[in-house]
Parts: sequence; structure tokens; C-alpha cells
Amino acid sequence: MKEKLQQILQNDISYNKSATRYLYKTQPDLWQTIIETTRFLPDEAKAKQRVWHIVNDVYKRPICPITNEYVKWWENRYLGTANVNAARIKQYQEGRVAIHDPDVKARAAESIRKTIQEGRRKQPTLTPEIIKQRIEKSKQTCLERYGVTNGSQTPESREKIYQKNLKAGCTPREDRSRRRLYYDEVWKYTEQSWKQHFDRINPERLNRTYNALDHIYSIQQGFRDNIAPEIIGHWTNLRVITLSANSSKGMRCDKSKIQLLEDYGKY
Repeated sequence: MKEKLQQILQNDISYNKSATRYLYKTQPDLWQTIIETTRFLPDEAKAKQRVWHIVNDVYKRPICPITNEYVKWWENRYLGTANVNAARIKQYQEGRVAIHDPDVKARAAESIRKTIQEGRRKQPTLTPEIIKQRIEKSKQTCLERYGVTNGSQTPESREKIYQKNLKAGCTPREDRSRRRLYYDEVWKYTEQSWKQHFDRINPERLNRTYNALDHIYSIQQGFRDNIAPEIIGHWTNLRVITLSANSSKGMRCDKSKIQLLEDYGKY
């Protein structure tokens, strides 16, 4: 079975690498064997996830080394930890985040106090207004020098981030399907909308640990209808709903294409 699956993956010439998704149609007997072999996975597990376990001879769900919880399956791999906090703790344990060491922070704080007492550093008098002015000045300076308000948005910075992600195991751009590139572009606009229109998208300030950021008109349908990514990722197409509601919604669209375009056109 493993050799047969490897052959299917190697011969997959579909533009979005979807051969494994339709095994239940193309090879029902093989699919039934896969289901039986991966009974340890939840019923909603993706076909690609089940195939990954068989191809890699892994017959149990990976567990976060920090929280001992099951880690999440993402696209074509498992995440390293259960959440961001666990990832930071893991980095600290591996010695990759020395700045968070209590001794380092204590010495830094003592150094600041000493320089203030000796007159080599001014006593900080930051007010919300001063902080806001500094942020605006920083954005303006960055805009004048690099053409963007945030240094991480420059082509050079984005390329560095991309190269770092490559080392971490992400799929190279040239190997990504047209569907994957579309999803990436939609989520780029989605994150921008989340930052700029947070109060409109999430007026009740629901915690995304227990809720999901949902695209009312689904990304999948937007891809099929060839709708521009900036429309699907616009704040008028976003809402926060419970994880269970988002899971049961799937690829369903809770507004029509006409409503989607009208809402986008208003703003």
C-alpha cells in the first residue's frame, strides 16, 4: 500500500496536487484500506493527512512536547507545537530566545536604572500621546525611505522571511499550485483587514483561540469563481464565529456573489 501511494503521489500531475483527495472515487478499495489503517485519526481528517501517515510510517498522532496536546495538521505537515505560547517555551528551552531569560532581563533592567541614576540616560516620560507620535513618525520615515509604512513589507524583508520559511520546510513558490497561491494571496489581504478593521470584524472582541476568522463567501468558491483575492480578504467578507460553526460551515457561502461584490463596492 505504501509503495502504491508513493507512486500515486509521484504521478500526480493535477494543478493543485489533488490525487489523494479523490482516492475514495478513483480507488475505493485502496481508500477503505487507508481508512482502516488510520483509525487513530479523527473522522474529519484530510485524505492528504491520512496518506502522510502511511507514507511516513507514522501510526499515531504527533503530540506537542510542551502541552502534551495533539498538534494541528496544516496543509501538508503537522505543526511543531499546539499553540504560539508553547512554541515560545520550546524556543526558550532550546536556547534560541536568550532575551527571555529572567537573568538577562534582570541585568538589563538594572543597567537601565543605573544609567538613569548617573544621569547618562533620561528618565522615561512616555505618555500615550508621545507613543502615538513616535509610531506615526516611524511610519512616515519608513514610508519616505522604503515606500512602505513597515520595514517588513519591503521586497528585501519579504524575501528574507521567505528564505527563512524555506529552511523551515515550506513549499517553494515555483512548486505551489495555482490554488495554493490564491489562498496565500487571500490570507495576505485578510491579515491586513484584520489589523486595519479589527473593530468592524470583531466588535465583541472574541478570542481567536476559541473562535475562527471566517470568510463569509468562502475562499474555495472565490477561487472557483475567479474573484480577486482582495475582495475575498476584504473586511466586509470577514466575521468571527465559533470553531464548531466554522467547521460545520466548510466551504458553504453565507452570502451570494452579488452581495459580496455589492458589500465590497460600498467601501
